[in-house]
Amino acid sequence: MVDARKPAEDERLPRRFDAFLLDRVIWRGLHSTVYQGRDMRDQAAVALKVLYPEPDCDLEAQRRNGAHEASRLREVAHPNIIELRKHGECEGTPYLSFPYINGQGLDQAFQDRAAPPQTILAAMIKVCRALHHAHACGIIHRDLKPRNILLGTNGEPYVLDWGLSWRKGDAKRGVQSIVGTPAYMSPEQARGEEARLTPASDVYSLGAILYHLLTGKPPFEADTSWKTLQMAMSMPPRPPSGLRSTLDPRLERIVLACLEKEPEKRYAGAKALAADLERVLNEGEPKGPTRVFGRSL
Repeated sequence: MVDARKPAEDERLPRRFDAFLLDRVIWRGLHSTVYQGRDMRDQAAVALKVLYPEPDCDLEAQRRNGAHEASRLREVAHPNIIELRKHGECEGTPYLSFPYINGQGLDQAFQDRAAPPQTILAAMIKVCRALHHAHACGIIHRDLKPRNILLGTNGEPYVLDWGLSWRKGDAKRGVQSIVGTPAYMSPEQARGEEARLTPASDVYSLGAILYHLLTGKPPFEADTSWKTLQMAMSMPPRPPSGLRSTLDPRLERIVLACLEKEPEKRYAGAKALAADLERVLNEGEPKGPTRVFGRSL
């Protein structure tokens, strides 16, 4: 069995963990390691996320984090959201298992700026629809970024990492209220204003992802996380056409609408954003956010 302590960088694989045979490390983070492996009960290829305790995130906190993510994944089940196979513990160490998907994060899949916008749009439309489904369940992701969206070799995108997902009324877990990834975080989330979080907060992140995929860079990027957050809260983004001169102006309007500082000026939800992206994909003219009675629809 794998030791419950966080593994060393040179751990020997393959090795056994509960009913899983771990073959290789896919990703190693601060509090978890994701392995490619096999469920020996049915021989299915899996990705196993093992939540190792750290000094600032003890075992009980990791158990709560694992249970939170597992619960949310059961609630938001959708073809373009990663499927939870099993949530459990091995010798006191919590884990989650998922089907193994052969693919890359969007940041790797579309790292070449020459990638056809149509291919990017086709993937992002499906991502937006998956997020609309989650929002209809009352759940906001809060950590959308290119790395958290896996593009399978089948061309299907899958939204990953629901550990920071939030719904109104959730109790705070830990003292840190500002959570997420600075380069893709909405201004209201950057300020820690949980009461102002709405689906439009995820729309901002979707716009930041689209900006990155179309230009090769996120809309705001500095040498520290704090400076990046300050830019997101106070500065307008550079128009994406300044980084990709051939960019369709319709796409630029959509991206900039997503990145408005005030949530009510953005698309109110991912469904409306998906509809405008589909219009561009089909050579139509996007409608953009529409204000009715002071509210963006």
